[in-house]
Amino acid sequence: MSMPSNSVTLPPGVTVSPARETVQAGPNGVNIQGYVFTLTLPVSGATTSVFVPYSMISNTAVVQEMFAQRVAAIQAVANLGG
Repeated sequence: MSMPSNSVTLPPGVTVSPARETVQAGPNGVNIQGYVFTLTLPVSGATTSVFVPYSMISNTAVVQEMFAQRVAAIQAVANLGG
């Protein structure tokens, strides 16, 4: 039986800063507590923030996918120029 992973693998070259706790407005104005992580992309040095609600923080597969989707979206936009 395999154990679930407790770590997140970042896309190649991407770095993550320590998280900071924050609150964001969710649907219907309900406050959602969580963490904001800043990701730095390798080539451009662009940074982006990803909010992870407390309710999702222990699901490392979901967090990893959130990070990967954000990085992929930014890289797709950056690639529009050529």
